[in-house]
Order: sequence, then C-alpha cells, then structure tokens
Amino acid sequence: MSEDNDVERELPATERKIQKAREEGNIPRSKDLAGALVVLVGLLGVSVLSGFLTDQNKQLMKSALTLSVADAKDPARMPVAFMELLLKALLVISPWLLAVAVAAVVGTLLVGGAVFVTKNLEPKFSKLNPISGLKNMFSAHAMFEFVKALVKALVIGGVAFGLVWMNVNEFPRMMTIPLPNAIELATALALKDAMVLALVFAVAVSPDAPYQIFRYLKQLRMNVEEIKREQKESEGDPHVKARVRQIQRDMSRRRMMASIPNADVIVTNPTHYAVALAYKDGKGAPRVVAKGVDLIAHQIRELGKTHHIAQIEVPHLARALYKHVDIDREIPPTLYTAVAKLLAYLYTMEQGQVDEAVFPGEQDIPVGMDPGPSPES
Repeated sequence: MSEDNDVERELPATERKIQKAREEGNIPRSKDLAGALVVLVGLLGVSVLSGFLTDQNKQLMKSALTLSVADAKDPARMPVAFMELLLKALLVISPWLLAVAVAAVVGTLLVGGAVFVTKNLEPKFSKLNPISGLKNMFSAHAMFEFVKALVKALVIGGVAFGLVWMNVNEFPRMMTIPLPNAIELATALALKDAMVLALVFAVAVSPDAPYQIFRYLKQLRMNVEEIKREQKESEGDPHVKARVRQIQRDMSRRRMMASIPNADVIVTNPTHYAVALAYKDGKGAPRVVAKGVDLIAHQIRELGKTHHIAQIEVPHLARALYKHVDIDREIPPTLYTAVAKLLAYLYTMEQGQVDEAVFPGEQDIPVGMDPGPSPES
C-alpha cells in the first residue's frame, strides 16, 4: 500500500477489522504494566509472608547444617539430602511464587485480554531482514520507547538516590547494634525502600497502558477505500446484489403472469392499476393472483384479453386491492362486501340479468383504504 494511503488512514477501525486482528494474534500489550504489577505483588508478598519465610528459612538452615552420622559416612546420601532440602525450600516459597505467577498472567491480560492463536508461532523470515530491522531501530516508536526507558531510569534512579540519602544515618548505627538487630533493621529499610520504588515505578509506567491501546488503534486505522472494500467483502458487491434482486423480481413477475389464466376477473383503474382476482367456491376468500401499475398493469390486461378473462373498471376497488393485498393472499374482511358485489355483478352479467346487477360503489370501500387516484390519472 502506498504511503499516500497510509497518510489518509484517518478513519477508526471497524469492529470486523479489530476482530480479524485479534484472531491473528495482533492485540495491544503493556509490558510495563505487567512488570509493575509483578514487582508490587512480589514485594507485598514478601512483606506479608516475612515472618513465615524467616521462620522457615531458619529451620531450613538448621536442617542443612545438621548431618547425621549415617549421612556423613555415606557420600551417596548427600545428593538425596540436597534434593530433599531443595524440595522443602520450594514448598516454603510456593505461595509467593504462585502469587507472582498470577500477577504476571493478570498483568499481561489486563490490556488486550486473552487470545489463543498459533499463527505467531510460525516462523517469519521477514523478521530476519536486516534492512527492516534497521528501520525498526530508528523508527518513531523505537525513539519513543528509548526516551520512555530513559525517563523511567532517571525517575527511579533519582528516587532511589533520595531514599539512600534519607537513610544514610542508619548505616553507621547498624555497626553498633547486635547482628540480629542490624539484619532486621536492614531488612526493614530495604523492604520499605523497595516498596516505595515499586510504587514510583507503577506511577511512572501507568500511562503506558492507554498509550499502547492508542497506538494499537492507530495502526488499525482505515481509509475510505479499505472500508468500502470491507463492506463489499462482508455484505457483497452492491452491483451483484442489485442484479440478484432484479433476477428475483423478474422470476416473481413471471410466476405472477403465469397465474393470470387462473383469475376470474381483473379489476382496473382503468389504465394505471390492474388487479387479478381468483375465487373458488368453498375454498376461502378471493385471492389476488396478480397486480401491477402502469406497464405491468398493461401487461396484465393484455394477458387477460388473451385468456378471455373479464375486466371490470372499478377504480376505487382496484386501488384499495393494490395497496392492501399482497400477491397470492386473500382479500381482507374489510373488502369482502365490495368484492362480493363485484363477483355478483360479474355473475349476473354473464347470466344476462343486467337489470339485477348491483355494481360496487365507493361507499363499499372503508374510509382510508383507497389511496386515491394516481397523480398521472
């Protein structure tokens, strides 16, 4: 893709593109956020478990420095004793290790969520291209990451220097107190300063998570052509869809025209509307088998003439039937009276009983069902 198109990518990514990127393993991640959470949880765990860890470590040291006569005389027992001691040590620190592991997983999933894909495990020889590597080293993102790391180092280093300077008077005092007390004081100072540094680190890297999300969405931005292409892929080419709809209309029209020979009467406007009705005694209400306006109405009338189907001009009824009844559907009860009079009129005319014919009038069409004359009529 050309650079011009890259510059023109000012539209936000669609949900489909974001989902596709996730399926390919392309998601935002914040390593700094995960690292800060691991450090905080690790130090908090040491602080909470300090008493337990101290007692257990004393017992482990005592066990390690205590040898039985049998162990001392049998060198083969030394590896076994060492493995037992190592297993005990792992069991002692297992709660802390578990907490740190959970923090690492949670910190990683906080930005981007969980995605399981194997595509990222596939070898990509393009990553071995030295030219691409040099471009990435001197890219804007690489420069930003370098500046960010430098700022973090300066801030954390400055805070660490300040903490050491604040506690500088404690170091000479440690030399004058008993060793257990000195170790306890040094441990407390180290843990307190480490917690302060961890909090400073967490604050320093807190903007990284929203920045990574912003950068991720910026990389996925699209231009107008990409959005149009995606719409075509997801919804289909509009020209093809229009052609399919046209074919469907043509097929429906042919089926409709094929039903006209089964009609009993064609109600006309006389020129703009034509509705063909079929009625079989004892098989429900009359049905509309065909309807149309203008050219389609003309074709219905011509086909009706070919098959010698009676055509009666009842404008208000033709308009009402066209508007309110779909093809191959029975007429609604509101039009029963008008259609019944029409069929009775047709029957009496066929029987030659002209004087007894009752033609349906406008009063037989309920108010609101006649849309009115066509603008062209």
